[in-house]
Amino acid sequence: MHDAGLHPETQAVLVVPATGRRVYPDFLFRRQGLVVETEGYAWHGSRAQHQRDVIRFNALAACPEARRILRFTTADVRDRPALMIRDIRAALA
Repeated sequence: MHDAGLHPETQAVLVVPATGRRVYPDFLFRRQGLVVETEGYAWHGSRAQHQRDVIRFNALAACPEARRILRFTTADVRDRPALMIRDIRAALA
């Protein structure tokens, strides 16, 4: 993303207001309220891991700083970075 001139926060900590749970988005454009998540297939290799990610996604969506969330696969990052950057730029516009 930095090569494309995009400079999100990478170690942001968000807190779910209702529960106090901390959530760590992959990338956060705080001013625009945009979260970008990258999802690897191995991360969802089991039902339990998939369920954990769904719970995490819902917690992230409950954070007031996350007004919009984009999700990309690692294949998108590796094989289609121009499309990913295009979508991020459009969401930031």
